[in-house]
Amino acid sequence: MARGKTSQAGDATQMFTAVPQPAAALTTPQMKQFWKAQDKILAEAEAFARHWFARRHAATKAALKACEEAAEANPTDALAALQAFRDWQAQSAERMAEDVREWVDMWGRCAGHFVTGEVTAGAETLDELQREGAELHSRHATPV
Repeated sequence: MARGKTSQAGDATQMFTAVPQPAAALTTPQMKQFWKAQDKILAEAEAFARHWFARRHAATKAALKACEEAAEANPTDALAALQAFRDWQAQSAERMAEDVREWVDMWGRCAGHFVTGEVTAGAETLDELQREGAELHSRHATPV
């Protein structure tokens, strides 16, 4: 009874999943460059996070050292305790400035990865369209 019948669902699936050749030429380079840029951006974010955590660990150790120095200071020498905390605060300000500098640098590099990917994808798309155009032209050429 079901001889030779094709399902309409199968035809619809093929219609949506089969990418026509000209569309593939337009989308494949963009998709490829998008994911390459994503990978580079993730690596940038990972490096930033690693450096940020290293600075937070340094800050924690420096704060602990300042607390120990303040606790060990002569009780009559309040200036020594204040000096320990002032040094820690100065180092913390340097770490925060480094956070900002590295954050701005990271986003600049990420934007560069994105823009470079877009430019590369555009060039690849143009090359692919020119190649397909030449192929179509050669198929329809009449022999002399």
